[in-house]
Amino acid sequence: MKAKIALIRGKFLNAYEMQIFEPLVKKYDITAFGSLAPYHEKFAFPVIKLPSPMDLPNFPKKMPILNRIFTDVHYLYGLEEKLRGFDIVHSAETYFYYTKQALNAKKKGYVKKVIATVLENIPFNNEGIWGRKELKRNARENLDHMIALTQRTKDTLILEGADEKKITVISHGINTEIFYPGKNGVSNKKNLTIMFAGRLEKYKGVYEILYAIKLLNLDKDLKDFNLKYTIVGDGSEKINMLMLEKKLSIDRIITHKNLEYTQMPEEYRKADIFLAPSKPTDTYQEQYCTALLEAQASGLPIVTTFSGGIPENLGEAGLIIGPGDFYSLKESIKEFILSTQKRLFFSKKARERALKIHDTKVIAKKLENLYQSLL
Repeated sequence: MKAKIALIRGKFLNAYEMQIFEPLVKKYDITAFGSLAPYHEKFAFPVIKLPSPMDLPNFPKKMPILNRIFTDVHYLYGLEEKLRGFDIVHSAETYFYYTKQALNAKKKGYVKKVIATVLENIPFNNEGIWGRKELKRNARENLDHMIALTQRTKDTLILEGADEKKITVISHGINTEIFYPGKNGVSNKKNLTIMFAGRLEKYKGVYEILYAIKLLNLDKDLKDFNLKYTIVGDGSEKINMLMLEKKLSIDRIITHKNLEYTQMPEEYRKADIFLAPSKPTDTYQEQYCTALLEAQASGLPIVTTFSGGIPENLGEAGLIIGPGDFYSLKESIKEFILSTQKRLFFSKKARERALKIHDTKVIAKKLENLYQSLL
């Protein structure tokens, strides 16, 4: 009889993360738990949807208000009863309320083990709301194990008081059979497409991208190149970005797109260079950047920044610059534009790293080893 695994992600149930669990469906009886309106809901395993405050329509200051009411808004009504009979409950973050619910279910004898994947990489972050410190302390002390997304996350947990022996570093992964390079590969051509995919927010470095585009457009060394830019995603800065693009007279060379996840592999195959110029804030540093996994698997030369877990994600498979530096971003893109050999070199390194380190089968095996140690 297969061991029963519950994956709790609430509103944040998504295809980006769940792909690492899909290779395990033949070995475990997996069920995912989402809110009534999760980001995605079609996987190789069933999904149980439960009501959550996260599903409420957006209203001014929604999250601050709800977090103060619930301590943490990631709550799933009826979850504890639904967890009866599971061998391992796999939750997320030490401060998400459904992690506490899973631990309550364990205390009642409904489940055997509870673990959580932790992404947070800033020590003592998310503790400003009353009750959050207690949620995190309770999780650190009572979780059977914690999966840290990066070594940086592991060190953050240790600084907060977690037992190092209860922490294993396992990253996100990417299906390299779905995300793969285009047939034409890297060639000595003059028509190049430069791509960004992600939230259109300041912390993603979107304005640095626009400044770099303008400077590249003015660069006389690039006059023989036909450069186009694709920006995939949405966010609170989109309207301001569109206004700035017109002000800088670069709107004609930029295409904005909103795509389903199933459309993303082909979009990467259309690109020649990928950008991810994330920058840290007081309360956020890039936790891993799924788009970088997708770009690596797609064999794209990458320009990104030192922020949070990005260096661990990318290794030496791309160019890494300082965050918030539009000039260095422009110069690094220019290097790739002018050198077909450099694009080819980093394209190969990116794909090789994706296959060796990030492939879903590689990550799934690490998860399996951990599950077996707990069972």
